Amino acid sequence: MKNSIKYFVFILLFAFVGFSREFLFVNINAQLFTLFYKNTDYVLPSIIRILSNFDYHSLYYFKYLLTVIYFFAYFFTTYFAVKYICIHKKNTLWVIYIYVLLLALSTLSMCYNYLINNQLGGDEYTFSRWLMGIAQSPLVCFFIIASSKLYNKFQTKQ
Repeated sequence: MKNSIKYFVFILLFAFVGFSREFLFVNINAQLFTLFYKNTDYVLPSIIRILSNFDYHSLYYFKYLLTVIYFFAYFFTTYFAVKYICIHKKNTLWVIYIYVLLLALSTLSMCYNYLINNQLGGDEYTFSRWLMGIAQSPLVCFFIIASSKLYNKFQTKQ
């Protein structure tokens, strides 16, 4: 497959994963607002109206499950994009290392926050969300592909 087609396919894949994630989380947050403040102004889109059957706490904790699901969606998309676009297949190991590191640091931060501080909010939560924001974006993929291309260009000039 030509490189331009590979890029196009993976950009479309990242766009789909990103927009579906954004759609779900924005609407879940709006539904949480509706439930918490007893506000009836917002109506969920029909495609996810089933979420209106859940209570506040179920919906809130469902977001954690969705975070894990989207973490893996971005991991696999990044892994296969790097595998099929980069020349050196060792770059896929870097994808694994980076995602394991992001998940480990985020989990440690949340565990510390929950077990030591007895809360799910605070600075540790913000740090964990920031790490998951990196993991749930195409940043890792773009960084690895760009650095791989630069490395290849540097090697050919020597």
